[in-house]
Amino acid sequence: MKSSTLPTSQTDASESQGLRTGRRRLVVGASVAAGAAVAAAALHRKAENPTPAVASETAAAPEQGYRLTDHVRRYYETTRT
Repeated sequence: MKSSTLPTSQTDASESQGLRTGRRRLVVGASVAAGAAVAAAALHRKAENPTPAVASETAAAPEQGYRLTDHVRRYYETTRT
């Protein structure tokens, strides 16, 4: 005869509930730790790449934004009907 996995007494039920609570706390704690690790890595990466000086930003402004390059022109030609 197989043994039952259901709690048979009041103390078995409370022990089972305690195990579930312990597992939930473990999973929640691991999730919080993973989130903190990701946030720390993102902050560390941001600190390694400081923003450039204002003078260099104004010099780079003409290169930013939309530019019509050869491969973009070829794409436009393929979309014409």
